[in-house]
Amino acid sequence: MRVNSAKTGTEPRIVITPEGMSEVMGIGSRTARLKREFVKAFRLVELDLKSQSFGLYLGNLWFLLEPALQAGAYYFLLTVVFRMQGADATFAFFFIGITFWRMHATIVTSGPYFLTSKGYSYIEQGLGLQPAILETLLFELILLALRLVVLGGFLIAIGHKPMFAWLLLIPVIAVQTLFSMSLFLGLAIVGAKLKDIGKLVGHAVWLWWYLSPGLYSLGRIPDWALVIYRLNPFAYLMPSYHELILQGTWSQTNMLGCLVVGVLSGLALMVAYRQVFRFSYRLVHHV
Repeated sequence: MRVNSAKTGTEPRIVITPEGMSEVMGIGSRTARLKREFVKAFRLVELDLKSQSFGLYLGNLWFLLEPALQAGAYYFLLTVVFRMQGADATFAFFFIGITFWRMHATIVTSGPYFLTSKGYSYIEQGLGLQPAILETLLFELILLALRLVVLGGFLIAIGHKPMFAWLLLIPVIAVQTLFSMSLFLGLAIVGAKLKDIGKLVGHAVWLWWYLSPGLYSLGRIPDWALVIYRLNPFAYLMPSYHELILQGTWSQTNMLGCLVVGVLSGLALMVAYRQVFRFSYRLVHHV
């Protein structure tokens, strides 16, 4: 039996079968719903930004200053204290790595707590799980965009001319986003079932940063370790950022590596997305 609730082309249809009830949506209804969810998520991001900057004299500027301050600390430690030298021992090199890494680190470390905190809260308030996921993603993408403006201004100020190759950062950022969000959703399920995992993830991400070429180039990795090192997706992402921004080039190895990471991450994200929504119906038993 089919019960059609559609009065217009943008409304979904409710289909009742012996297997259960499901919602069938056309392109128009899917587009309208997605637009509503994005608008809802954007409003939530605005509230989140205001809450995190409340009471701070510099407000949201801290989101932009923190990568530069962290890069300055690494620059002082590695070049002044440990006297590291080379093209990968510059403030710009460190600044680039930290700018892109912060988004990944924040998304992944928040994953284990997502369903039991923000996700459950939004479901309980009737907002739904999708706006909570979109809010997390939009929040970090907006911060990354603002940090890139600061990074670009710094590079231009020290003599780097804007290059067409900078536009190729978009697909690399897209690959990193797919990878980070697939881990985020996977860890959200694991974290809801095993709450201790959140404590371990923070330390793992901290170690992961030092095992990724954000503070050094791949040329400093011993040949015997390269095979294992290449299993790290950031062994392709970080060098791609450095190549595109500082040299205006993108090597074939890193390009193909990013492509593989993007395809695998996209598949993993689709599976994790479906599993998160299925798991959300049993979430009350894990909160």
